[in-house]
Amino acid sequence: MDGPVVTDTAMAGGARRRNDNGLDKGQGNDRSMVTDLEMADGNQRANDIRLRRRQRDGNESEKEARKVNGKRIYLKEATITVEIGQVKEARAMDVIKSVTERIGDGRILVVRPKQTKEYEVMLEREEDADLLTNGLTIKGINCEVKRLQNRDYVVSFMHLPVYVADKEILDKLEGWGVCPLSKIKRRVYPGTDIEDGTRFVKARFPKEVASLPYSTRMETAEGPQYFRVMHSHQIKTCRLCMSPEHVVKDCPDFKCFKCEERGHFARDCSAVRCPDCREFLNKCECWMGSEEEEEEEESQQMAGEMHRRDNEQREMETMDTQDNELIMRKDGEQHQNIKDKQTVQ
Repeated sequence: MDGPVVTDTAMAGGARRRNDNGLDKGQGNDRSMVTDLEMADGNQRANDIRLRRRQRDGNESEKEARKVNGKRIYLKEATITVEIGQVKEARAMDVIKSVTERIGDGRILVVRPKQTKEYEVMLEREEDADLLTNGLTIKGINCEVKRLQNRDYVVSFMHLPVYVADKEILDKLEGWGVCPLSKIKRRVYPGTDIEDGTRFVKARFPKEVASLPYSTRMETAEGPQYFRVMHSHQIKTCRLCMSPEHVVKDCPDFKCFKCEERGHFARDCSAVRCPDCREFLNKCECWMGSEEEEEEEESQQMAGEMHRRDNEQREMETMDTQDNELIMRKDGEQHQNIKDKQTVQ
């Protein structure tokens, strides 16, 4: 009985030692895993620290860049309005987080709550506002974003002839620096499919273009005509250079086609016409003909004067010759008379 008991005990002890050794190996593996995790966590923390440091340095440099003479620049064009009516318990930090995730850190200047369920967000640059016009996601809900100063307007060309091609309208917009955002549509009378000639298109205005001119010239079957151009927030601008600082008659690029002077239209031109050809004096060529005639007359007068002088000189020479001959004849007669007297004596 003792033998089997000892053997069983030995076997049990061996099994326990094997289990202990296995447990030690397992604990060693666990310790190595813990060490690896600690190293990975340390590396992650180090990376996070370096990232935050770079972001802080970048933000500081950006803050310095967006200041002029130590002051921030606040642009209405870089301001948006975020509608948060459908978001429960939305706060300013939620808006800041959503905007930062979209455009990056350090680009928000102001977040101002409005009386309605909206936040007004002013950004560094107008380009940053362009990145948010498609909306923001706050707490999983898509929120509408609007520009404080909207540059998308519906432009209407009033009562154009229907045969005028849409391409002519697009060429006008391109010439003004305006980008169309939709197809050109034709307005009809309510309840019918009868057009009234008006065409409209949604277009985006660059910040350099404050407004379009009140009218534009189009070629029609009856000749060139001017048609009304309309859009929201329209102001009076120069039809030639699009500047809001002056009108076309004061534009440095504008000249009256009659007298080629600035400051007035052709219909108000008071330039003097030539009495002979009825052209304006700047286009009259009569003076060129009169000068040629005067030159010819002067040359004829000079030629006549020279001819007269030549005749006078020839006459004087002839008279001198005749006088000399007369004197010589008289001298000869006197000499002959003297000889005759001497012969008689």
